[in-house]
Amino acid sequence: MNIIRNIPLYLNLLRHRGLKKKTQYSRWGEDLFLIDYFRDVSVGCYIDVGAFHPFRGSNTYFLYKKGWNGINIDLNKTSIDLFKIARPKDINLNLAISDVDGKVEVYQNKKLGKMNTINPYYASIFLKNFQTRETYSCKLNDILDKYGLKNKKFELLDIDAEGSDYLVLKNLDFSKYRFKLILIEAHEFNSYFREQKQKIYALLQSRKYRYLRQFGETSVFENIEWTVSSAG
Repeated sequence: MNIIRNIPLYLNLLRHRGLKKKTQYSRWGEDLFLIDYFRDVSVGCYIDVGAFHPFRGSNTYFLYKKGWNGINIDLNKTSIDLFKIARPKDINLNLAISDVDGKVEVYQNKKLGKMNTINPYYASIFLKNFQTRETYSCKLNDILDKYGLKNKKFELLDIDAEGSDYLVLKNLDFSKYRFKLILIEAHEFNSYFREQKQKIYALLQSRKYRYLRQFGETSVFENIEWTVSSAG
């Protein structure tokens, strides 16, 4: 990257990291929970779908600082440019994750917008004066097939896909890939989002993930078979 051209990126990172270490970066304290939950795991791997920013609202920054690494995915190019500077040990990918492979429309009102989305209904509710552009979408399986660990086990899957969270999970091969914890955003704004939330809960519970706790709109699920199968 050209340093002079990317001065705005460095200033953004400085602004949101701060000169002194912050006690919390995530919105509702998810990062503090994760650090405590994984306190005995010195080296782990996370998949962060809808990662948005290396610091601002990040659930995984403290894990990265601890020595973990992983895959950060976001449909905002600026987001991934920031990750490439701040998280060089991670794999950082600029694309959308859904249940289709190919081009999809992005609805956005900012180049670095936390609520930019590929869900038109979500955009109609939460974005004002949005514009559209095309980006590439693929299924999460494709990313894990290309970049995943050989044993196909990840400590954390973190999903914040702005209304497309269920689509991220829909075709994920749970028989092939396993996660100790799954954090996923699930809304209850109206009947549509409540239905999406019910689908997410039902799918995860059918795959042996039990609901653990809630942080704002973030639901936490734990793999009930992880300990038994990992011991073997």
